[in-house]
Amino acid sequence: MMTDTPVPLAPTDGAVAEVTAATEQISLKDTNKEEHVHDENCQHDHGEEDAAATEPQGRNDYDLLEIRGTKDKTTDPLVKIYFEAKELYQGAMERLNQIPEGADAELIEKHKDEIVSVTGDLMRAFLMDEKACVMNQRILKLAEQYEAYVQKYNPENTSTTTVENEEEGAEQANTIYTKDSVGQQSKAESLLVDSDLMDLVGRGSQENLNFPELSHFILALGYFGIFIWILFGGQQFSHCVQTIGFAISEFESLRPRMFELRASCHMALRNYKGCTEDLEEVLNIKSDLTEIHSMLGNVYYATHQAQDAISHFRDFVEAAHPDSRTLPNAYYALATLTLQSAPSGASKKKSNQALKQAAVLKEAQEFYTKAQAADVRFKELYGVPTGLNEIKRTAVMAFQARSAGRNGLLSTDSTPALLEASEALKKSFKSPGVSSCANCSRPDNVANDERAPTLKPKPLIKCAKCNKVAYCSRPCQINHWNSAHKNTCNKK
Repeated sequence: MMTDTPVPLAPTDGAVAEVTAATEQISLKDTNKEEHVHDENCQHDHGEEDAAATEPQGRNDYDLLEIRGTKDKTTDPLVKIYFEAKELYQGAMERLNQIPEGADAELIEKHKDEIVSVTGDLMRAFLMDEKACVMNQRILKLAEQYEAYVQKYNPENTSTTTVENEEEGAEQANTIYTKDSVGQQSKAESLLVDSDLMDLVGRGSQENLNFPELSHFILALGYFGIFIWILFGGQQFSHCVQTIGFAISEFESLRPRMFELRASCHMALRNYKGCTEDLEEVLNIKSDLTEIHSMLGNVYYATHQAQDAISHFRDFVEAAHPDSRTLPNAYYALATLTLQSAPSGASKKKSNQALKQAAVLKEAQEFYTKAQAADVRFKELYGVPTGLNEIKRTAVMAFQARSAGRNGLLSTDSTPALLEASEALKKSFKSPGVSSCANCSRPDNVANDERAPTLKPKPLIKCAKCNKVAYCSRPCQINHWNSAHKNTCNKK
């Protein structure tokens, strides 16, 4: 367990003003205008907003710590894991560049030990933190070399031959390497792992991937694992989902990490349902993986499932390291979600409804203050404030912009403005069945993937009987009808 954990201090007025300077460019909305509600009738693209709500702050934020010389000023375990993975990756790449390219038998025989060692270290680095590892053409060539090695020596009963398709006359899938893409390979015949190393693998303890007990395990994963990395790094997410599915079934000790990687693939494909299922499965296996709660909170926020988002964001902030780079985002989200849950229509000041309303507003304001404090700490470490994504923008509009009068001065009593913001947020957090696909949670029609960006996006397909749920495609509508909706659908 880490010690000497810094306790975030309450932000000063000057620090808050500095880290929220970017929000000055946000124009104040006319409070007399009707709030925009995101639904299937929207005529603008939600793609960037959805991505902003679910994407982390940046792939290489941790590198800023090294550039600024602040790496040693934090005890965040994820920072330690990242730099260990980066060091392992860079060392392996230096050794890889000393191995000649080519897969002829004589070259493989001469350099087999180096090929196996480099492949093992690259796989360790990838499993520790994929953001520390950059896919490149030389690694594609290494995969070919490792495949040739496996075919000749077959370590740990590993094989890269394809499986016979059960359907008569069906073609076998092959691995195809090109400069820009990687084709699909069917699953290997057998990748055997004798020991269960569950306790050594997973976020929060991945530094243990350097232990020698994993050597035979990494070799067994070998080619199959590097193929997952190639697909993931090459953004071949559909193929990666299928390949990781086999890894999940074959490598029990890697299941948490594989579920997490597959969830990232689902997110890239905008399959929110698949993403949440995989992330929930990670927590079922290893409940102490704190960052997974943050990821789930973001997904549920994006799909307008407010209560689930609140639950996971609360779990995250209670256990997260004070220097976690996703902590400001979680607090901004909690501030917004708590605000929109405030009771409406409290007419008497001392009624139970009014007291409950005041308590909720107070809690929401406290979350916003903690978000600002976390933003201050983030800037101290990284030199920049957190990005102005949709979650932060919404919080700023609710707690700062709406509290300003038309003369630009802050109101002494922010309650009316916060209640107004609460009602506007209630409209935006509509039923997820209407604002996204009821089967897979995708927020738009699949036809938009092939549609020119200059054209108006196609809306979700609503159920013609009840008009209460919508779908991104006809197959999703059929699947959801057969699995659930036919039992609950009622005519309008």
